[in-house]
Amino acid sequence: MMTRKQDQILLGPPKRKRGVRRAVTVLILLLTAGAAFPHLLARWVAAPFSGDVADAIFVFTGGEGRIAAGYRAWKEGEGKELFILGAGPEAKLASILPEGEQVVQEDLPRIHIEGWSENTLENAVSAKLVVVSRTYRKVILVTSDYHVPRAHLTLRKVLPPTVSISVIPVTAAWGRKGAWHRLPRIFLVEGWKYWGYRLLLPP
Repeated sequence: MMTRKQDQILLGPPKRKRGVRRAVTVLILLLTAGAAFPHLLARWVAAPFSGDVADAIFVFTGGEGRIAAGYRAWKEGEGKELFILGAGPEAKLASILPEGEQVVQEDLPRIHIEGWSENTLENAVSAKLVVVSRTYRKVILVTSDYHVPRAHLTLRKVLPPTVSISVIPVTAAWGRKGAWHRLPRIFLVEGWKYWGYRLLLPP
């Protein structure tokens, strides 16, 4: 009898350990799903650029390729004015534009660099100051694809409801070969930051 009982113990873990493993698995799935939901939702909430000329293009800096994408959209006539938000207090136009790009003198007044904002909420507040003072009705948000849910949510919260927001998502480095190690940070951390903003920002 002793031999059989010992054999039964060796055949598999106790039920208690199985329950703990199942609970941990369920928790991981819930955390992952909760963080992934904003990225899925953004496909429907954040309208893609429609082709109509916008009053302004707002680039939320802080991610690779964002300024280049915003500048390219502005140069192609998708927006009348270009605002690069959160570029830093010492930022100069020549140092932040894509390499080799030069702006003709008559176009310089349509490019604006703001250096005081340091996070997504401050970027949105900076954009609001411009939109309200100039009575803009249509704007384009340019930011990294993983950042779209939180950035669009924040901008939508602070701008007047009459202002239309389109989005140009910039493919981040996570989609490149060998960048798999960044996935947990991008999708889990950024996903849960979205929920934090959604709960803390006023309706």
